[in-house]
Amino acid sequence: MFSFQHPVQIHFGQGIFSELNDVLSSYDHSSYIIVMSNSQIENGLDRLVKSQLGDRIKDVVTDINPNPTLDNVQKIVNVMEQHEADCVIAIGGGSTMDAAKAACAVYLQSIDINHLLEHEDFSRALPLIAIPTTSGSASEVTPASVISDKSNGLKVPLIGQGLYPAAAIVDPELTLTCPPRITATSGIDVLCHALDCLGSANKNPVSDAIAISAAKLAFENLERVYHEPMNIEARENMALASMMAGVAFSQTGTAAAHAFSYYLTSNYDVPHGEACAFTMDAWYVVNAGLDPRLDEHAKMIGFSGAEALSERFNSLKKKLGLALTFDDLGIDRADMETIIGRGLEAANMKNNIAQPDKEEVLQFLSVK
Repeated sequence: MFSFQHPVQIHFGQGIFSELNDVLSSYDHSSYIIVMSNSQIENGLDRLVKSQLGDRIKDVVTDINPNPTLDNVQKIVNVMEQHEADCVIAIGGGSTMDAAKAACAVYLQSIDINHLLEHEDFSRALPLIAIPTTSGSASEVTPASVISDKSNGLKVPLIGQGLYPAAAIVDPELTLTCPPRITATSGIDVLCHALDCLGSANKNPVSDAIAISAAKLAFENLERVYHEPMNIEARENMALASMMAGVAFSQTGTAAAHAFSYYLTSNYDVPHGEACAFTMDAWYVVNAGLDPRLDEHAKMIGFSGAEALSERFNSLKKKLGLALTFDDLGIDRADMETIIGRGLEAANMKNNIAQPDKEEVLQFLSVK
């Protein structure tokens, strides 16, 4: 028995960003705050947005950290309060979208920013239009926002129905300017979303089907788009894979690979996608040992089984210049026990099929 419901209206296609005004005409909003990554300001997207929406844009907020912080969220809220906005448009990667989503909840519910990470009710937030410029986070179609508290070394996923964007506008052309390093770290995150979804205890036949299709697209296109950044067909396939993986894990939640990523990101500044990918290869095999369906899923994706998928995943990481070992990350192996302990404590670890203890995790991660 399972249920499946996805509330985000998705607009997908090459060039759809140039039709932004037409797309937004179906929504009843008259006052927009734009939250935009600095790279998109440099690419001139702010001018393109202003040419379409004119004086309906009340302000533009930039300078969002790669791992968005409480200060980033408060900065957006301050601008929203100043202009009494009725909608936010987030244009950028996962960091930009996550910060904007959290700000929409803080604004509508008057949440004290100092207590945001302990807040539990994210059922209500100001409407948000999400426009991704990378293929990876899938924040444009998920009910999650990951926010960091640097002073306390915390990185916490906020989850609730209100954090679903009202709409997602996914234009693969916006990813053509994505630099190779970001293409790699965000692209590997697509695979981590799909594979973590398949390893979730909450999986269902619909989420499995979507995740398998997303993983297949990503395995077939990520290396190609890394070496051929202007290949619009590969960019479109990665944008589609990212969106599909997001729809899938929005139903199941992420699992062990994401649980183990947060401490790597918050304490060692490892990019999110790379941090998830660091253990994803191991978790897929461990989960397959308990659930033979993962072997079948690997075959549907194009491999002989879970082990072969894991090997190809690691080969892909190497070709993309992503870390394979603790040495690659510059992390002392003496820190392993702490990293494992924090990973096992993360909330989404409960979603994982396998529930190993600390010693068991130490055993299969010690080869890294």
